[in-house]
Amino acid sequence: MQPSQKERPALRNLREAMEALTSAGYQLEAEAFELIKMLHGEEYFDKLIYEAIAEAERQIPKPLIITRSMIIETLERVTKKVYVQEVKVQTRSRIPLAKEVDSDFELIRDGSEESESSGTIDDFNRYFKDRFNRLSKIIRERLDFKDAGDLTDALESKYGDKVKMVAIVMDKRERSGQLFFDIEDLENTAVLLVPRGNRELYDTARTILPDQVIGIEASRGRGDLFIAEEILFPDVPERRPVSVDYPINVALISDIHFGSRTFRDDVFERFIMWLNGKVGSQRHVEAAFKIKYILIAGDLVDGIGVYPRQEEELAVADIYKQYRLVAQYIEQIPDYIEVIIIPGNHDAVRQALPQPAIPKEFAEPILEAREVRNLGNPSEFKLHGIHFLMYHGRSLDDIIATVPNLNMKMPEKAMEYLLKCRHLAPEYGGRTSLAPESRDRLIIAEPPDVFQSGHVHVAKTSMYRGTVVVNCGTWQEQTEYQRRIGIDPTPGVAPILNLQNMQVNMMDFLHEKE
Repeated sequence: MQPSQKERPALRNLREAMEALTSAGYQLEAEAFELIKMLHGEEYFDKLIYEAIAEAERQIPKPLIITRSMIIETLERVTKKVYVQEVKVQTRSRIPLAKEVDSDFELIRDGSEESESSGTIDDFNRYFKDRFNRLSKIIRERLDFKDAGDLTDALESKYGDKVKMVAIVMDKRERSGQLFFDIEDLENTAVLLVPRGNRELYDTARTILPDQVIGIEASRGRGDLFIAEEILFPDVPERRPVSVDYPINVALISDIHFGSRTFRDDVFERFIMWLNGKVGSQRHVEAAFKIKYILIAGDLVDGIGVYPRQEEELAVADIYKQYRLVAQYIEQIPDYIEVIIIPGNHDAVRQALPQPAIPKEFAEPILEAREVRNLGNPSEFKLHGIHFLMYHGRSLDDIIATVPNLNMKMPEKAMEYLLKCRHLAPEYGGRTSLAPESRDRLIIAEPPDVFQSGHVHVAKTSMYRGTVVVNCGTWQEQTEYQRRIGIDPTPGVAPILNLQNMQVNMMDFLHEKE
């Protein structure tokens, strides 16, 4: 029930108007928000908002969303005039909508947290013990695995008994058409056999990597052997996507690679001009003016000596100059947009994960050019209550190379696999260097609402069990090195996430000439 006219509080600003609508249980269509923003300040504004709510209350069934046409109809009743044509002309507003929205950032964890590793055997032991304990706890939280025991319990069972346990995989091998896993927990070791007869189980087992923690349902064999009947990954639970009640966008980009001869400065400049409302159709400019955040997931510059013969492909061979020049672009991003950056494997930081933030020695030109949140890799935070996991993606190389049916053309599937493992680098070693710390900081402890990565240079998106998955693409054409290893990039594509409906729109600045 809505308050009477005498009880209606005055709406002092646009935010209070939005709160009045959401408190009444309604979301606002993007076009309706633009119209309300234009009408803010008119003497009839408060009456317009409350009458729009009252009209929605009278409808059967009640709408979930208040549309632009509903606002126009209410406007005509309130003012006793027809404003449709005038409103249509005026909605081409050049005032950014995102400027009216306050920043809402909450840090969860930062990859820059001080490392506690000295590289000793004890560090490795503590690291894997922490990984096992925390991922084991996640698996045991499942209703069907609350009764899982440990390997000691399983080894004490009788031949043919059904057992449940959680273990970490130490080795994997195929012999005579069957898969064998050496598994262990904190007290014991055993061997797990996956027969080829159960094709679905066998295909699942083929995707398991060493150092992964898995749940196992099996029957007791002879000696230390168990025959698998079901294998569970920690996985993220199925959830409904979250959203906000007002139209704001987030630009998810990465892999700028400034300093490379193949960096497309013209395309990146078009992206910057679009953010400033200087290029694009009305629809494109309206989308740009809703950008409140830009998240850059690493590889701001091309770096020095990152891959063989890189110097032949550099336009700028001075790492300090690379950062000074990329800062000139970042400086042009409108000041009402919050910029968040993390490093990648081409940036001037250590290669071992987790990576600290880009050191001030190199990042200073960027930090002096404008206000920037300079975080480590990976990092987690909330924007307006929506949980983001931001990770450059170095381990995607290893995942794609070793897990069946994954490839460089579909990096979002490899990212889904990381969510399934609840770990950003499930296999220790390979191309991905990991710092052996007392706590495994690459575990995905809480399922994110948005999982952003880059590194592979292919822009792709998917929805996985309620998480929006985005690989960002690049701003660099294919290099000779990338051609040799089979990377076919999608340069100039910027994924734009709408926080109101959690839809991702791929904006192509390479081919878009409007």
